[in-house]
Amino acid sequence: MKYFFFFLALTVSVYSQVKFTDSFESGNLSSVSTTDSITYNVRSKEDIGGRWFYFKISGVKDRYIQVNILNSDVHRPMYSYDNRIFTRFTTLESPSTNMFQKTFTEDSVFVSYYTPYTYSYLQERLAEWSESDFVELDTLGYSPNNFPMQEMILTDFSVPDDSKYQVWIHARTHPGETPSSFHFDGIVQQLLKDNEVMDFYRKNIIFYLIPFNNPDGVYFGRSRTNYYYVDQEREWNKDSTETAPEINILKARLKAINDVEPVDVFLNLHSQASPYCTFWIHTPGSTSDYFYRREYQFSNLNVSDNPYFEQSDFRESNLQSYFPEGWNWNNYGDKVMALTYETPYDQYSSDEWVTNENLYELGYRTVYAIGEYLELSHSKYMVLDNSQASIEGEWQTSDMGLEFYSDDFIYNSSGEGSVTFNSGELTEGGLYDVYVWWAESDSNSYETEFEIVSGFESESIPKTQRTNGGQWNFIGDMEVQPGSSLQLKVHANSTGLVVADAVRFIYRSPVTSVAENSIPGEFELYPNYPNPFNPATTIRFTLKKNANVILNVFNSLGEQVAELVNNQLSAGSHEAVFNSSDYNGLSSGVYYYRLQTENYSETRGMILVK
Repeated sequence: MKYFFFFLALTVSVYSQVKFTDSFESGNLSSVSTTDSITYNVRSKEDIGGRWFYFKISGVKDRYIQVNILNSDVHRPMYSYDNRIFTRFTTLESPSTNMFQKTFTEDSVFVSYYTPYTYSYLQERLAEWSESDFVELDTLGYSPNNFPMQEMILTDFSVPDDSKYQVWIHARTHPGETPSSFHFDGIVQQLLKDNEVMDFYRKNIIFYLIPFNNPDGVYFGRSRTNYYYVDQEREWNKDSTETAPEINILKARLKAINDVEPVDVFLNLHSQASPYCTFWIHTPGSTSDYFYRREYQFSNLNVSDNPYFEQSDFRESNLQSYFPEGWNWNNYGDKVMALTYETPYDQYSSDEWVTNENLYELGYRTVYAIGEYLELSHSKYMVLDNSQASIEGEWQTSDMGLEFYSDDFIYNSSGEGSVTFNSGELTEGGLYDVYVWWAESDSNSYETEFEIVSGFESESIPKTQRTNGGQWNFIGDMEVQPGSSLQLKVHANSTGLVVADAVRFIYRSPVTSVAENSIPGEFELYPNYPNPFNPATTIRFTLKKNANVILNVFNSLGEQVAELVNNQLSAGSHEAVFNSSDYNGLSSGVYYYRLQTENYSETRGMILVK
């Protein structure tokens, strides 16, 4: 079915040369004026504010112009010559809020608050995603302007739904908040990846995904309302006769799901002008102590391993009944863990600028946080709580604070004893990263001994537990032979309270030690330099004989991010440069490089710091 609409478009011609128009999907332009054909004053159409703008300027090739947006709050907006690939104006081109200046190299240019994510682009993405056997598309109803209210169900349909957790995620209630769509897109990308962990998640979770809550508003270029200037975010407590049709459709669908079994996680994706991500965590006075704590647990899991999001970015508010989270609370109480997740348009609290690529990364981390929150544990991405550990000595239980994992944590004040987290037999041998979670306190040990054990190999690592609470802390790695187990032991001591809460084992790469021992002198791999690095580092190695060499770089989840060498090389010294800026803006963190020949491989770690 095709839809045809007439835009209430504005086209302004200035001195019969430079023209401004918004006569396309999501376009927003109200007025344009100039006195000198160089400086133009632009105003967008307003609903609740005039933040969103999106217009085309033509007749500007090799022509310097300055544009002031009078009723927005944009920092370094975006532009595109093909209306497809958008680039952020530089600091020199956009030195202050609500303005840009540039000599453009093409006759026409599109300018927007942030990269558009239009209705048509969504249809392209849905067509791609629906090719997967794990996706079913449905239309829940139609908006007042006859746009479909689309739902994507993503799960492994070969597994009965009644054995699964349920997750609801929706976006674009406020149509101008396009970063939320790229965040949503990243979630879907991750869920459709072909790997064992995502396959495990699909078998255990059914995702109800609503990409556009407000298709009319998106199509017609509204900022925060639907076509009829209604803020759909505040419609959830009204009688159906007074509610926007789009929200009636969503409430009916959600009620049909929740009345059978309430969803476990409900995420309301938005974007905000503030330069940081945030979760809007609801105060215990407006919900309950338990709900408040669970919201913090989910939020902390999202922040962990996340260079774009910090715990200090969280915000708290009283739960209001007119928001979707309030509707869930009023109808299902603490059975539905419901949160609004905001992403920024311009910068994160780390000062890094927002891009589509790092919004995708936020989506990837959201998926893992959901799995961790639901306590799903796969052999290649294993999360073990203290309730699954073996305990020696006198350990006490506590559920105080907001930083612990799951239901509680245990601690030791006697100075004697240990707690052992055991993976059990691992059929997949390889290198595993080990992370530990704890709730921090000034009374905690400043030198807790963590011991990683596999077979006859062990390594002890001391860490303070007085800082870095409520997050996954990298302890070290260990190579595990097939059929062996991986253990993390927490040893009590006399330097303060020792906390044992949760551990995480993540598979990173195949076994290398057997080959390493069998052919000890085939090559030598050196530490990269510099390390830490930004943006580039050099990896050097020496071959003792001619060999076919593969040199790859992996992220902390074991996913390949770069292939630096795949070639037949002669004996002698060689080097390769890894430049992180060549690979879609990789984030800060630990990366690994692996050198491999026919009979031998070796892996080393390196740190990218931005």
